[in-house]
Amino acid sequence: MQKINSVFFGEHGITSTSANHLSNLAKELIVAYESKINNLNFVTTRIDIVGSQSIEGKIIQQGLTEKNLHEVKEALEKISILNAFSAWMREAIKAKEEEGKLIKYKKFEEWLEENNLELDEKPDMDDNEYDSTDVISEFTIRERNEYYYYQAVAASIGKYIHPKGVISEARAQLHNCILKPYSAKGEGKDTLVLSHEPSVDVAVLDELFFELQKWHRTNEQKLNQIKYAVKRKLSEKEIEKNSTYKIKCEQYKSRKEELMLRFKDWQLKENQKIMNLKIVIPEALQEIYDYLSSFEK
Repeated sequence: MQKINSVFFGEHGITSTSANHLSNLAKELIVAYESKINNLNFVTTRIDIVGSQSIEGKIIQQGLTEKNLHEVKEALEKISILNAFSAWMREAIKAKEEEGKLIKYKKFEEWLEENNLELDEKPDMDDNEYDSTDVISEFTIRERNEYYYYQAVAASIGKYIHPKGVISEARAQLHNCILKPYSAKGEGKDTLVLSHEPSVDVAVLDELFFELQKWHRTNEQKLNQIKYAVKRKLSEKEIEKNSTYKIKCEQYKSRKEELMLRFKDWQLKENQKIMNLKIVIPEALQEIYDYLSSFEK
């Protein structure tokens, strides 16, 4: 509780409801006393009718006499003490409402700080990209060499044995020359007849070509196995990252819910304390309090 407000409350006193009721009663009495003050008159007025036998005339307004002047002071004293009582009660009620608002509108973060409690910031998804380069960087010397070797072999053999590759084209020419051992160039008497004959046994070349194809396929399989392992590692890392993020989110949520429950419980208890606060009656206002309370009996 704020120090400026604590003066109004104590173990013994009255409730806000009673304070408000007595304050309203005080206001009504103030109105009554003020009417007396507002209608003060120190002049007695008489009316006399011409020809009347009366010596002094008829009094139509009686002014206060000296012996009644004490009533003016008493009325002012009552107004003052009633205003003082009403002011005390109004300020006490306002202070109580203010303390209630401080609890009601207390920010969760402020409560955490005041109670030396911590709630980590909400976790963010790890945005660091883990790619194939990172996986390859974790390879052993043997694994890295195999990866580069299979890549090199695939590139070296592939460009020669694939369609339109040098070896593939040369093999096609060999098979063509067997089917067409002769060809001609030019026309008429300038015609040249070219004779074509294999320089290697077709079966031997085919055997080499198929052997190269087999080697290429085997190499491709091994290279693809490594690439698949890299993809699988990336997938595992992604699953691990998502799992870690999920766990952190659940931990954060659980911790926040726990602290939020404690915060709400604190608010309820503090509100109850404020509701139970008793407004003390200063010694100087005890007499007027007893007087006002007598109207309720």
